[in-house]
Amino acid sequence: MMPIDRERSDADMNSLKRTKLAYSILSIVLIVIGIYLIIRPQTAMLTVCRVLGVVLMFYGIIRLLGYFSHDMYQLAFQFDLAMGIFSLVAGCIFLFRTEWIAELIPAFIGVIVLIDAVFKIQTSLDAKRFGISKWWLILILAVIAGALGAMLLVIPLKVVEFVMVLIGINLVIDGVLNFWVVHDTVRMIDSL
Repeated sequence: MMPIDRERSDADMNSLKRTKLAYSILSIVLIVIGIYLIIRPQTAMLTVCRVLGVVLMFYGIIRLLGYFSHDMYQLAFQFDLAMGIFSLVAGCIFLFRTEWIAELIPAFIGVIVLIDAVFKIQTSLDAKRFGISKWWLILILAVIAGALGAMLLVIPLKVVEFVMVLIGINLVIDGVLNFWVVHDTVRMIDSL
């Protein structure tokens, strides 16, 4: 019986390592897209919608993989089933209803970032309970991300270049926050 449990443990460890790597790559992609939008805010909204559609679908898949991984604390991935499904649906909408979503993109991204920020605030408080020393950094980044997400809900679309810069800033902060959370809260039994 012991060899089977050890094999399962090794498989779980490898699955968790792959999920952490995928989260890290996704976080870097969000940061790169965000920086690009900050530097080139005149980028066409339809192009942004299509790229974000692909990213959201990838994000949804990664979030679902995270939910089904075997993280010891279950902090970083605790809301990933809901966010994974939501992101997959959002990605499909961005890809297949591009013209329609282009008008709603600031509010849509604002809602996604705001929801994710609220979940990350809870994650930071749970991390504090588990004794993770940098829980406060997750909290600060989540509050900043939430505030910027809320700004996207109230800024008029007429100021397109400003909206694109704000979307870029949101993506950079969300990417940094996701990277930090996955590397600071995900624990494997052998790493303790």
